[in-house]
Amino acid sequence: MTAKTKGAESNGRRYTIIETDIGPLISESRVSVFDVMDAHDAGDSQYEIGLTFNLSPMQVETALVYIAQHRIELEPQLARIRQQMTEREAFYRRQAAEADAYVATLPMTSQRAALRVLRERSDSGYKVAVDADSPQ
Repeated sequence: MTAKTKGAESNGRRYTIIETDIGPLISESRVSVFDVMDAHDAGDSQYEIGLTFNLSPMQVETALVYIAQHRIELEPQLARIRQQMTEREAFYRRQAAEADAYVATLPMTSQRAALRVLRERSDSGYKVAVDADSPQ
């Protein structure tokens, strides 16, 4: 992975943006600028972004300054990342559905029957307040 630091000489701050093969990352973290950009565009405050990604206020500010300076270049990249994430999620959901369908065709063993009972007991005591997959 090649890396090139941007921002250290221009703003003189402790934190910088590191250009890598996987995209721009915030120094001293594993957080991508795209994560901050996505959260900021969704309306999260700087404080919320810091809490969500375990970033200091200076790291968040450094990322937001970088985003403001490079938004034209970052937006198409973020759109591609979102598309890849959507495709990847669909792929894994299909795989899970295929695995579930295969398991349903298998004969019921005593171990599977015991596991089903345990899952039903566990599920009956678990209440979901908000389903992340359903629109609100």
